[in-house]
Amino acid sequence: MHILIIGASRGIGLGLVREFAGRGWSVTGTVRRPVDEAAVIEAGGTPALLDMTDRAAVQDLQGHIGPIDILCINAGVSEPADPDAATLGTFFDTNALAPVDLARAFLDRIVAGGTLAFMSSRMGSVALNTRGDLPLYRASKAALNSLTRSLVAGLDRPLRVITLHPGWVQTDMGGAGADLDVPTSARGLADVLMAPRPAGSVFLDYAGAELAW
Repeated sequence: MHILIIGASRGIGLGLVREFAGRGWSVTGTVRRPVDEAAVIEAGGTPALLDMTDRAAVQDLQGHIGPIDILCINAGVSEPADPDAATLGTFFDTNALAPVDLARAFLDRIVAGGTLAFMSSRMGSVALNTRGDLPLYRASKAALNSLTRSLVAGLDRPLRVITLHPGWVQTDMGGAGADLDVPTSARGLADVLMAPRPAGSVFLDYAGAELAW
């Protein structure tokens, strides 16, 4: 069994490399810098260099990847401070547009019965937005969720597509005071990704609970 994890240099992505490798899977994890390849190797995976926003690099990697049982697109960035227009464009591209473009490029690599997963956030739920903090991050993840649903609506074959909320995790983005450590989140996410379920789109947290869009 083979999983491709996009954005695996640290945090939840690296935790997923370690979790799936520990379950006996073949794991390919992408990193943006050669210096980060060692972390993926140490966790039991095979590194691949990729900047997800570089569409030409995505196409090149697609030509070197074999069949995938799970494609998990984890890469993303936190909300920028006082962004100008160019920074906002890069931010929304990274968190919303590029993940879906990458998914389209790799659809033919996902085996029949396979799974496509996007790492989103509960903060991307419009229905559950009762606080309003980090509005740009929320908007970027809501955009990802909407684009994901549009992708699913246009698919020409059945496919399991899971939008994931990893929980509030102790990463560089989540901070040291978050509820969950990385191994706990990664273990739950792996269970969700490996669980049998019908084709279609669903929004789930790391414990398998369904979230409102």
